[in-house]
Amino acid sequence: MKRFETLKTRAPHQFLRAAGISLEQFVTLRDKILACIQAEQEAQPMKKRGKKAVTLTVEDKLLLTLTYLRHYPTCAQLGIQFGICESYAHKVYQQYLDRLVKVCRLPGRKALLDEGLGAILVDVTEQPMERPMRHQRDWYSGKKTAHHQSPTDRLPVQSPDSSRRVRQRPHP
Repeated sequence: MKRFETLKTRAPHQFLRAAGISLEQFVTLRDKILACIQAEQEAQPMKKRGKKAVTLTVEDKLLLTLTYLRHYPTCAQLGIQFGICESYAHKVYQQYLDRLVKVCRLPGRKALLDEGLGAILVDVTEQPMERPMRHQRDWYSGKKTAHHQSPTDRLPVQSPDSSRRVRQRPHP
């Protein structure tokens, strides 16, 4: 499925909404990723021998990663969207995220989060109660059923000293 090919023919603002970056920035980033892949293959020529079945192009893999970073869908949704399985979508995301960090020269994956928080918003609005305020007896009888009790709750309680006590006879 050539998702990038169909997306690049649309209006520039639609590409920006889908990927989070403009088409020109995407092409620049793709060229850097291709150079990174070429350098990896030259550094380790024996690591990936043979011809692999290519299901996604480099552009689609990069678009998958940017789509995840932009919209945060599940990997199952990404798999459906790009025509691959969920585990392969996760694998592609992890590989290309590492390459993006390397290409953009970030110190690590969480480098953008290390800058600190600008503000914290807390939702403290009141929520309506979910239990009925009137006629509660219609909904709850107050009884606890047997499956809520463990078998050890029914055993007689013994004090810890009761097993040590020895009965003594009174002296005559």
